[in-house]
Order: sequence, then structure tokens, then C-alpha cells
Amino acid sequence: MKLVSTIALGMALTMGSAGLTAAVAKEKPAAAPTLQLSKEYRAAAGPAQEAVKANNFTEATTRLAALDAVSKSPDELFISAQLHYQVATAQKDAAAQAKAVDAMLASGGAPAAMMTQLTMASGQAAYQAGNYPRAIQLLTEAQRLGNKSPDVFLLLAEASFKTNQVPAGLAYVQQAVTAQEATGAKAPKEWYARAASVAYKAKLNGETVKWTRAQLKAYPSAENWRSALVIYRDSATRDGAVNLDVFRLMRATKSLAGERDYYEYSALATDRGLPGEAKSVAEEGFATSAVPAGSKAVTEIRAMANAKATSDRASLAASERTAASAANGKSALATGDAYLGYGQNDKAIALYKTALTKGGVDADAVNTHLGVALFRAGQKDAAKAAFTAVSANGSRGDIAGFWLLYLDQPAAA
Repeated sequence: MKLVSTIALGMALTMGSAGLTAAVAKEKPAAAPTLQLSKEYRAAAGPAQEAVKANNFTEATTRLAALDAVSKSPDELFISAQLHYQVATAQKDAAAQAKAVDAMLASGGAPAAMMTQLTMASGQAAYQAGNYPRAIQLLTEAQRLGNKSPDVFLLLAEASFKTNQVPAGLAYVQQAVTAQEATGAKAPKEWYARAASVAYKAKLNGETVKWTRAQLKAYPSAENWRSALVIYRDSATRDGAVNLDVFRLMRATKSLAGERDYYEYSALATDRGLPGEAKSVAEEGFATSAVPAGSKAVTEIRAMANAKATSDRASLAASERTAASAANGKSALATGDAYLGYGQNDKAIALYKTALTKGGVDADAVNTHLGVALFRAGQKDAAKAAFTAVSANGSRGDIAGFWLLYLDQPAAA
């Protein structure tokens, strides 16, 4: 999906027929003192204008050809181009409209007040014609002349994308969003989705995260959470532990969807030695009917998790004692993860704090898991503090940022 669809050239050419009528009707130029029109031009202009006004296009074509032949001054060239524009508009001829707009610009007779409008229209026409470098040139000039509307930035963005200037295009989308918000209106969700999609395809991971987060902030639906987290998950190769954290957030935001999600989540938990989490995820998939009752893959992974869960759970008390006496926090982290999988959040929280105190562990991983446990335990403010402690530049910085965004939304209450 593009940011802009085909944009018709629609302009209120305020100086057109009224000024011309006055100039043609009067012998003296007092009614239109700024128009420099020769006697020959006035003689040819009257019949041309009447033909255009009557929508007599065959006659108008002949009359305008005669008018063009005597158009010399900037005013004459400009007014003739306006009449051509009116005919092209009536006939819905986009190519002729664009040609007329360019003629108005080139005439030297366009009023200063119309230059922004004409330049914007010419840029639109160049974009529609596929001349993207010219579109960028003209739209940039329209912007310089004072057009700060979202439309000019959206067209600049798409023209930039077409010419493989992705970072520049994304910057223009941001300007469009800012311009839209300045009017008191929210930017459409499609703008965010387009920017995220382009960034993803260009493998600009930082921009991908930025735009998916921006979309979630503006439109925090389960569908958008799923889209954002799947794009993030697939945007780079990450180890299983980090992807498991992504799945945990998908579960919290209710954005797991279908058999594949539940199978991949359960299988990943199993691979990480967390049968309790694998079992609970698989059972949730069946309970919510997200996974068909006859799913062979999820049934098998649940059976595998069930076979390991009993002995695993029975071993946790001993693991907890080992963690308390260990020289570092590795055992506390592993045992905390196991308790997290069984839904025993209070025990998991205590063990994660022990792991941080003892050290020798990835503090970002511990704080991420601590934040999850605190969230599940209903301690939202404490969860925010844990996620805030995760380094923004580390492997879990992005997922912690997504969690913080979620915790600021009403659905996280």
C-alpha cells in the first residue's frame, strides 16, 4: 500500500476568466491595469474564452491555437495556459492539465500567490507520470514556497522511495505525521504501516522498530501488536532466548494467532528447557480455539512438555536452594525462568532479584524476565522500572521498549 493514491490536479485558478473578461471588454486597461495584453491578443481572446465557457471544445481548440499564435507577453502566455487548463479539466485529460500547469509556471505571468499551488500541481503531475526526480525537485520547491501540508510530504516520501532514497522518504513521512498532528487530527494508520514496511524491506532495523512502535502508540490493537512484533521478530536473526521474550509479549498483548504461533512458542520454550511454559502455552492455544482440536503438531509438543513437566517441577525446590548458595546468579536466573513458566510469579521475582544481586549473568536478560514476572503479578510500576533498566543498545533493548510502550496503554492495566 502506498501513502498516496492517484491525485487529481485540482486548482482554483482564481485569476482566470474574470480578469481576462475585464481586459477584453474594455478599450482602456484601467479595469485590469496589471495585465499587459496586445490589441491582437484581446481580439483573439474573446472568441476563445466564449468557446471555452460554452464547453464547445472543437471550437475552443481552434480558437486557442489562434490565441497561442499571438501570445507573447507573460500575462498573455499565462492566461492562454489557464484557458487550456480549463478545457483539459472539463475533458478530464490529466496529461493536458499537467502541460497547461507547466505552461503557467513557465509563462512568467503567474501571480506570486499562485506559485506554490502551481508548483505543487506540477509536482503531482510529474509523480503521476513516473518522473520521480522531477517530482522531488518540484515538490521540494513547493515546500520551500510555503506548502507544509501532509500531501506534499507524502508525495515526497513516495517519490523518494521510488528512487531508492529510503531514509529521506521516511523523514518525509515523519514530517507528514507532524503536519497532520498539527491540525489536531491523528495520522492514518496506513502511513505508519507503509513506513514500517519500507524500512523492513530496506533492512533498516532501527527505523522498522521506530515506525512499528509509532503505529502501536497511535493504534494499539491486537492486530497491530501482532504485525509489529512479527515484523520485529523477522527483521533480524536473533537467538532463541530473545525470540522467546518476543513471544511472551505477543501473549501478553493477545496477539498470538493460529496454530503456527502457539506451536513455535511452545517448541521454543521446550528447546530452552522450560516445559512448564511450553505446556501452558499449548493448553492456552487449545482452550481459546486458536489451535484446532485436531492439531497434531501442538498435541505432540504438549505431550512432550507434559512428560518433562512433572519431574522438572519437582526439582525446583532443590534448584532454589542451590541458587541461594551459588557464587553467581546463573542458577537463580534459570530457576526463576522455570517458575515463570509455571505461573509462580512471586518465586520468579525473588529469584531474578537474587540473580541480579549475585551477578555473573546477563543483567538485561534478567531485568527483561523480571519485568515480565512483575507485570504478570500485577506490579505494573515495578515492571516499568525493570524494563527501563534494560540497556537500550543491548539485544533486549527493543523488546524492553515494546514492553514499556504496552505498559503505558490502558489494555495493560
